[in-house]
Amino acid sequence: MLRKINLAVLGISLALEGCVSTDTYRRSQNETAACMTQKQSLAQQVDTLAKQNSDLTQAAADKDAELAKLKGSYDQVVGSLQDEISSGQIQVTQLKDKLTLKMVEKILFNSGQAQVKDSGKKVLDRIGAALKYVQDKDIRVEGYTDNVPLSPKLTDRFPSNWELSTARATNVVRYLTETVGLDPSHLIAAGFGQYHPISDNSTEEGRAQNRRIDIVLVPREISGNAANQHVQQSSGTNPPSSKEHEGPSGLVPSTGTTTTP
Repeated sequence: MLRKINLAVLGISLALEGCVSTDTYRRSQNETAACMTQKQSLAQQVDTLAKQNSDLTQAAADKDAELAKLKGSYDQVVGSLQDEISSGQIQVTQLKDKLTLKMVEKILFNSGQAQVKDSGKKVLDRIGAALKYVQDKDIRVEGYTDNVPLSPKLTDRFPSNWELSTARATNVVRYLTETVGLDPSHLIAAGFGQYHPISDNSTEEGRAQNRRIDIVLVPREISGNAANQHVQQSSGTNPPSSKEHEGPSGLVPSTGTTTTP
């Protein structure tokens, strides 16, 4: 009897050992599988971070190259317009990825007129030569006036300063495309009228500064978004949201014009 009991105890012990071993094995297998899954997840995160780092490095390199091109355009423009810059008739500024040429009215137009005068065409020839090979920028020509109402003899042609500023910008764009040979798909004409002064309109000197044409090199992404938004609004579709829009609303490419308060 005792022997039978001992054998039974031994059998139960062996059975328990088997159960423990099986349970331990299963836990080990589960832990191994969890460890492999975690390892694969970490490896994917490492790959993702490596790609992000590569993309950021490439973006920084592209930005440096873009700024170098813009600096080259700046140097060309400044080099070709030394006399006008020295006399204060033209100002050239570079701010981040934008290059701006500010020209007072008298360098391009006679008072109250929208046609580019001969001396102004020579200036545009030199500007166009410097900008002709700029392919990754749009060229926005902006017309501005002072706040003095136009004389009655001019209001038949230009009902307000908006129309005058827009006509001047359009004529500059037409000259740059038709005569100088700039790509019209890279050009934008915009009229701001009297509503964006840079100086005091209460003085003659201030008004002279406000009567101006600005030629601005802007990234194509910015002006392209504005043009696409304008086209989609015209066609009745919902435009994509964009935080990069700048400049006048409804900008259109080529020789399209806008008037903006």
